[in-house]
Amino acid sequence: MPSKPKLSMVIAYARARFEAVAKVDPEPAVRLLSELGYDGAEISVLEPEEVGELSKIVKDHGLEIPAVGTGLNYLHFGLSLTSPDESLRTRAREKIGKIIDAASRSDIKGVIIGLIRGKGEEWEQIDQPINLLLEEMKKIAEEASKKNVLLYLEPLNRYESKLINRVEEGLRFLEELGADNVYLLLDTFHMNIEERSIEEAIRLAGEKIGHFHVADSNRLAPGMGHLDFVRILGALRDTGYMGYVSAEIQTKPDFEAAAKITISTLRRALEVLE
Repeated sequence: MPSKPKLSMVIAYARARFEAVAKVDPEPAVRLLSELGYDGAEISVLEPEEVGELSKIVKDHGLEIPAVGTGLNYLHFGLSLTSPDESLRTRAREKIGKIIDAASRSDIKGVIIGLIRGKGEEWEQIDQPINLLLEEMKKIAEEASKKNVLLYLEPLNRYESKLINRVEEGLRFLEELGADNVYLLLDTFHMNIEERSIEEAIRLAGEKIGHFHVADSNRLAPGMGHLDFVRILGALRDTGYMGYVSAEIQTKPDFEAAAKITISTLRRALEVLE
């Protein structure tokens, strides 16, 4: 492997209501990631001003922010791009727009569209929320393009959303959307549930992969479940992807241990592929 993807972990402020993210005091957490040899710290935020706050901490420790997550806004405030309530859709779109602007001002490349798209459970027919999502994403993609920010649409497993569960569905959505600044974010935890083969799904996504999340089969650190990260990272290499591999995990038994296990597992896998 002539060159390697960069490694990061997803962090958020301790108040975050999402278990599969490191809920931390950011300064010591980022310092530890830097000491362990990580290249970046992905951030998950509730408010746009958090982007600037966290960006300063991350940059002060010589790391990068590969992407900004927005899903906490669904979990905390119910903001959803596919809600039957038009006011919630508008608030979701406006919040994403403000986060995009904050990301642009902090020289962050991408913003994630994950849980903030909603679950689709309020609708009888799946095409209803999908059409709403297309409508909203076209507006968001246009605004992001003006700020030179990419959007990463994440296929989620069926237990978290009915909307876009598999890579194939994500690619179909991107084709219909027709926005050249929208890519897929693939996540090994979700793919392990939804895809017949994680490696085949990665190769299918190919050049449409904009960002990549890793978690083991149990959503713990890579190396604490049964996924084969040599094969997974080998498939990712085959696509030519050279962006970030970012751990979005439950940090058990604690943040430091999870960070150490993650980077050790991923480094070993990358060494095997050299």
